[in-house]
Amino acid sequence: MSGGAAGPGAAFRRAAEVLVLLLGALAALMAQLAPLAPLPDAPMPDLFWCVLSFFALRRPEATPMLLVFALTLTRDALLGGPLGAGALSLLLGTEMLRLRARATPAPRSLLGDWAAAALVYAAAVGLQWLMMALTFAQPPSPMALAPHVATTALAIPLIAGFLRYVLRLGASPRESEA
Repeated sequence: MSGGAAGPGAAFRRAAEVLVLLLGALAALMAQLAPLAPLPDAPMPDLFWCVLSFFALRRPEATPMLLVFALTLTRDALLGGPLGAGALSLLLGTEMLRLRARATPAPRSLLGDWAAAALVYAAAVGLQWLMMALTFAQPPSPMALAPHVATTALAIPLIAGFLRYVLRLGASPRESEA
């Protein structure tokens, strides 16, 4: 039964999941700030989005809107760029993935979740580009953004696999919630 009162165990589990999201997102931000690219101009995947999308799809209750807003605003401040544009687009993207997780029955395909996370990220980057263009800021070339979006799309299943199978977080898309 899913509508009953949650006990202290469920509350502890949710708090632990939120804490893991917070720590994972901050670790991803720190990795993005470190000079890890093999070449100076090599595209770096958005590891922050990979972590955030994993939790939004696998544990939507661990991604409350206010926490996501605070994390994405922190991301904007640390990584540079227009403050708030990235936060708004990633917040909307996270909410879209949360809706997908709640609307789609439990045995979801991994490929479907991967495609959803990648497409939502591409849309979020497009929205950021549009917001910059509408405010007369100089947006980056779409051709310059394409490798970043592609590397992020390729990193999504790798980060999801690491979080799921190495750190044992989140439910498998084939497991139903009982």
